[in-house]
Amino acid sequence: MRILFTVEFYEPRKGGAEEVVRQLAERLVKRGHIVTVATSVVSERVEKTIHGVSIEEFQLSGNSAKGIRGTDEEKKRYQDFLISGGFDVIVNYAAQIWCTDLTFSILKKVKAKKVFIPCGYSRLRSPAYKVYFDTLPEYLKQYDKLVYMSSNYQDYIFGEQYGVVDKAVVIPNGAGEEFLVEPLGFKKKYGITTPKMIISISNHYFAKGHLFVIDAFRKMHRKDTTLVVIGERPSGRTWYSCYPLCKLNAFLNSHIRVLQDIPREWVVSAYQEADLFLFGSQVECAPLVMYEAFASKTPFITTEAGNVRDHEKIIKIVKTPDEMAHVVNDLLSSETTRREMAEKAYELWQSHYTWERIVEEYEKMLKVFAT
Repeated sequence: MRILFTVEFYEPRKGGAEEVVRQLAERLVKRGHIVTVATSVVSERVEKTIHGVSIEEFQLSGNSAKGIRGTDEEKKRYQDFLISGGFDVIVNYAAQIWCTDLTFSILKKVKAKKVFIPCGYSRLRSPAYKVYFDTLPEYLKQYDKLVYMSSNYQDYIFGEQYGVVDKAVVIPNGAGEEFLVEPLGFKKKYGITTPKMIISISNHYFAKGHLFVIDAFRKMHRKDTTLVVIGERPSGRTWYSCYPLCKLNAFLNSHIRVLQDIPREWVVSAYQEADLFLFGSQVECAPLVMYEAFASKTPFITTEAGNVRDHEKIIKIVKTPDEMAHVVNDLLSSETTRREMAEKAYELWQSHYTWERIVEEYEKMLKVFAT
């Protein structure tokens, strides 16, 4: 099959959406499909084919609620590409981004089968997006399938309210076999000398909750533990970025490390060597890092964001930095409890949340269109 994914950013840019689409696209290529990704131009991209996935770039940004930036010619080029590209299936990844929003108005012209993965509707309650979500149901009805990562989150519930539940398919996020290798020695390489290490991995947007985690860490009052925050600064979006404040906290506290530009294999090693993963995010759908923590046998402590409540029996969910500090201190004092949490989560990942299992579910859905 000829499959097109549309996503705001893609390789070599790093982030949750980028990683999900990369996993799906590259694994579908290995299964014999022809896969293209339509995405934004990024300066660091050199190759237009990465691991068998063709990349088509467009000089566009923003969304329809706040305005799509780019020339009318470039918008038309993108829409013509979807209409005339000869694809069997087009998969729009995430709402509230230019590449999905520009698809809405041409859905009836696109002959390919159409799949939409909403990714949670993070702005559903925002007054600035009222018109966006008032008009969205009519577009949802024009898709062949709507893929949700949980049947308990607001994007699925929104679809139920507007009568498109018959199009719904629930396919979760996951983590890959990269976590099955031996650790590389992250602590030694990056100079972590304390007996214990806790990590928080996400890019430096305020909504990702780094400052929540840092506040909790300070309230723990521990000298035997280092907090390592790994993530990238948003490119061209400095007003969204908590990075300067995170770096300031690291400057003031020698037990806080803020790292960026870490190669993926060393990020995996950080997961494997960590005692705990702390997540303070405010806005999520199905946090990729949660499933990666499961795969790496790293106990996961989080705010109630996205679908984390689906896994409340094997993670810890907190409401405040004080509560996170209390829970973390208790867990660091009990290796047995941490090991039990880790083993249960790992077993769940093996049985349900490997990327190989997940791509099989996507392929099964897509093959229905070919019959």
